[in-house]
Amino acid sequence: MSVRPALICVVDDDDGVRQALDNLLTSADYIPLCFDSGEACLSYARLGDIDFAVVDIKLGGMSGFELQASLNALDLNLPLVFISGHADQAMEQLALRAGAIALLHKPIDVDRLLALIEQTLSGRDGA
Repeated sequence: MSVRPALICVVDDDDGVRQALDNLLTSADYIPLCFDSGEACLSYARLGDIDFAVVDIKLGGMSGFELQASLNALDLNLPLVFISGHADQAMEQLALRAGAIALLHKPIDVDRLLALIEQTLSGRDGA
């Protein structure tokens, strides 16, 4: 029985960041699912299939925090890492209190991101 690769949702309004993360996740044998807004992400018909999310905090329209709250309201229990080019210590604490695994600063440390995804997903497999 083969296990499907993890579906990783990326939400960022910057085309370059989305493309870079799409390439990174594809090369790491994940299936990236990229959206340019929180609203576009929420309109995805199969949100329950998503295994992990990487979400920019500052988006056009709803913020990353608002998206996370909406996902939580749907009881998806979706592990999430926030990313931001404008984060400070207070924002990082807010992200962690909101239930994020981490807040990564742009430019993103791709090794750390992949490690967080791998650790989180391997922990979920054993649950």
